Amino acid sequence: MSSLRKTTITDVARMANVSIQTVSAVVNRKPGISDPTRDRVLLAIERLQYRPNGIVSSLRAQKSHTVGVLIPTIPNPFFPEFVRGAEDAASEKGYSIFLCNSDEGTEKEVEYLRLLRHHRVAGILVSCVSGPADSEPVLTKLASHHIPIASLGSAQPGQGIVALRVSETEITRAAANHLLGLGHRRIAFITPPPSKNIAQMRIEGFKKAFLDANLPIRPEYLVDGGFELQDGIRGAQQLLSLRYPPTAIVAANDLVAIGVISTLKRHGHRVPSDTSVVGIDDIQMAPLLDPPLTTGAQPIYQIGLQGMENILLRIQNPRLETSEIMFETRLTIRQSTAKRPVKKTLISRTR
Repeated sequence: MSSLRKTTITDVARMANVSIQTVSAVVNRKPGISDPTRDRVLLAIERLQYRPNGIVSSLRAQKSHTVGVLIPTIPNPFFPEFVRGAEDAASEKGYSIFLCNSDEGTEKEVEYLRLLRHHRVAGILVSCVSGPADSEPVLTKLASHHIPIASLGSAQPGQGIVALRVSETEITRAAANHLLGLGHRRIAFITPPPSKNIAQMRIEGFKKAFLDANLPIRPEYLVDGGFELQDGIRGAQQLLSLRYPPTAIVAANDLVAIGVISTLKRHGHRVPSDTSVVGIDDIQMAPLLDPPLTTGAQPIYQIGLQGMENILLRIQNPRLETSEIMFETRLTIRQSTAKRPVKKTLISRTR
């Protein structure tokens, strides 16, 4: 069989393990097809690059009032606030959102991006879990089909993609400077996942504070981590096992900081009397923790809101130039940080 033969509806049905009638119903947007079956057919159409005659052009002509929102995880409190901002902006203009959760999976993320295209969404707001090598080719391809995209994370601006950015170096530099100002020198950093671009940027900011202060960094105080509660627990346990545990810890985000504080308390360490802790994000529960958390605040709601507003502007004006949107961060100081503990020494007296 020639490798150049045209893909048929039979090929799609075989790959999706459905009947030809089901494929036809999906293509023609007929009711009565379950979401999992519809998604399976759409993915088969994408993989096989199936283009049914006379239908694709008519489908493309139909305007959607749905914007896809793809996030890497739901349990992380950052993302519900991010999505809330996006949904508020969308509903204000009469749009709805199609929410996708990649569960921190690169393959699932790429599949969802393809799926969103086949659902003919009007635009896509995405926070990438994967690196540029995985996500950018797919995002660029989507943008080439005139789908406005706003990306929080690894994507570069241009070619229909607006990059949503915060100063990742500044956020950790400010955290480290705050702790140095309190007299701490044994300061640890539980980093974001090493595979993510922001890991290197945040490490760079952390190191810069020490460089500016003419102080060395102890390599054992840089702990590879992540963005989940368990990363804070594991990181804190690793740091507490050192001969000289840190007197202050900067966490990759507030969720990790919660894991750190829980572990410190379980091992009899008082926060901040024995160990100071700084988070990043300033999630809604940060001021309600015990103690209230010092954290590098990001405007989470505004990032989602303005990212969506930018997409909606470009839907109305496709010629609008793409670039990047920068968001300011600030250190919110609460009660989880304090001056470095003074080590008590016993003085023997001779009589």
